[in-house]
Formats: sequence, C-alpha cells, structure tokens
Amino acid sequence: MTIISRMVFKQIMKNSLFVLLTLVALFAFFDLIGQSGDIGTTYSLLQAFIMTGLILPSRCYEVLPIAVMLGAIFTLARFAQTSQFTVLRVSGIGPWKFFGMLLAPGIVLVIFAYLLGNMVAPPAQRLAKELKLDVSGSDFTGKELDSGIWVRDVQRNEQGRASQVSFVNVKRFKPGEAAYDWVIYVFDKPNHLGSIITAKSGTYSEEKGWILHDVTQEAVPTIPKDSRAQTDAAVTMKAMKEMVWGKSLDGNIFGLLMIKPEDMSLQELHHYIEYLKDNGQTYKRFDTAFWSKAFYPLAILVMLALSMPFAYQNARSGGMAIKIFGGIMIGIFYYALNNLFAFMSVLDSVPSVLSAMMPSILMLSCAGAAMWFVERRT
Repeated sequence: MTIISRMVFKQIMKNSLFVLLTLVALFAFFDLIGQSGDIGTTYSLLQAFIMTGLILPSRCYEVLPIAVMLGAIFTLARFAQTSQFTVLRVSGIGPWKFFGMLLAPGIVLVIFAYLLGNMVAPPAQRLAKELKLDVSGSDFTGKELDSGIWVRDVQRNEQGRASQVSFVNVKRFKPGEAAYDWVIYVFDKPNHLGSIITAKSGTYSEEKGWILHDVTQEAVPTIPKDSRAQTDAAVTMKAMKEMVWGKSLDGNIFGLLMIKPEDMSLQELHHYIEYLKDNGQTYKRFDTAFWSKAFYPLAILVMLALSMPFAYQNARSGGMAIKIFGGIMIGIFYYALNNLFAFMSVLDSVPSVLSAMMPSILMLSCAGAAMWFVERRT
C-alpha cells in the first residue's frame, strides 16, 4: 500500500467512524425519548439504557452505508478544498485508480457490516426484546394477533410424504422458558379434522422435541360427508399429564417470530425459509429480507463510488455544508429505493434477488453518470 493509499484509507475510516458514532448517538437519544413513558413505571432508567444499548448494533448496521458515504464526501471534499486532489490528478492518478484506493477501506467496512449484521445485531435485538418482556412481566403474544401465534406444522412419514397436517396456536410465549395455552388442530386426512389437542404449557427438549403438559386430546370421529344415517360415533376425550409432540415443529420457531425478518441473520432467514417451504407456507417476505441482507453491505462500495464526484468539484462549487447536505439527500433517496423495491418484491412484482440488487445498480449508474459529467467538464 502506497503512502497516498494509506492516507486515503486512514482519513476515510476515521471520518466514517466519526459520522457513524454521531448518527448512532442521535438514534440512541431518540430511542431513549421513545421509552420515556415506561421509565419509572415499567422499568428503571438503567434498564432503559441497557435495552437502548442492545438496539444500537442494529442501528449501526442500518446507517453504516450512509455514514461511510458522508465520511467519504467529507474526506474527498477536504482533498479538493486543499488542492490535494488536484496534485493527485496531476501525478497521474485517474478515476479508476482512485476508486481502487477507495476499495481498500470499502472492503474492510463491508466485512465489518456482514459481521455486525449477522453475528452481533440479531442476537442483541432478540436479547433486547427478551429483556423488555422480562422487566415488564409480559409475554410475547404474536404480531398484532389477539389470538396469539399461529404455526402450520407438517409431520412426514419415512418416505417424506405428509402424514398429517396440524395448525398450532400458542397464546403466550416466554423466551427461554415455555409456550403456554396450546391448541392444536390435527388433520389426519385432507379436509378432515382428526383431533383437537389442548395443553397448558409446552417446553422444548433437544432429545424429544416439544413436550406438552396438562394435555387434553379430543378425537373427532370420521363421518362420511354425504351420510344421513344415524350413528353412535362420538367425540372421545383423553387427559394426559404429558405428551411428546416431537421435533416436527422447529424448536426455534417461536423465538424467530419475536423479531422482524429484517432483523434476522442470513443463517436464521435461510433456516426459516426452508421451514416455511417444507410446510407449504408463503415465504416471499423472508426471501426478500434474505437477499436484501445479502446485498446491503455491498452498498458501502456503491456509496464510495457516489462520493467520488465530490472530489472533482473545487471549493468554489459549493461549501462543505452543501456537499454534506447533498450526501444526506442521496442516502435518503437510496433508503427510499430500498424500501420501494422491497415492497414491490413482497407483492411479487419483482423477483427477490432483483429487488435487492436494483437500488445498488441504479445508484452505481448514477455514480458513473456523475463521474462522466465531472470528467467531461474538467
């Protein structure tokens, strides 16, 4: 690495880190303000600080590309303001070579973003939600569903074919403890309800799977659909202290439902997508989140490319504040594009992979057009 490359690397890393800390501190302040109604009543100020701290890795991951772009714009604008960039151009460093210098800090930051978004932020986000449930004394009851959490569970035979399909309803769930108030509707044949199982609680064992406690099983008799004949068939009930439901229902399924798809790691998203596929459920939203998570860190390289035209503008083309404001507008536009294509993907208007790539492709095209324009002017 040459002296110039080291200088560019050091300045971009330092300024990007400064902008990142500023943005994260701002978000942390707003998160604390949002919890002000619960501080002193539901939980203490210290617990609010801990929960806010656990959310910060997710915030850091979300704003990292914008922070890198603003840090790079500040660095390159300073180079232009002090005529250092003019000296670099005269010495024979063209746009492609200069972008190669920007790749070094870019690749380091991309690796950092992948580690942060997949190894740090998801468990911290989940821990924050678990802590909030614990200190408030409440249970997780599903995403805006008064009836609780609903899961479709398919049990398969040795040939891999579905032997029975069950619809599992859990009213309450405490992370790391148990799921409460189970109701399971078991369909042993297509369009035939074979039995209804209710249980007060259920715990997961790595050896046996789900173990239900205080169980009542109601067996529903089979009656021909068009039969008019009188029958003595009746619903039979059986009470049990314990019942092993097994491992067909994933042990982590309720924990994954605690967080949004956007806050899951790539491994968790892949695991849950496969689970949904096996159970014949819609997985489009999670597939969109998977590809968005896969391509999002690469947006850092796109942001560095977008910052390059600012280095080709001299000090008379606008003050530092105007350039930073322009960078913020670009970041907001990129964020809006991401959301737009994500919604289009969920609606099946755009394939998931394409929806994740298109914002970066469009912004990279804009960066290329801007570089062509400034090069043509100079």
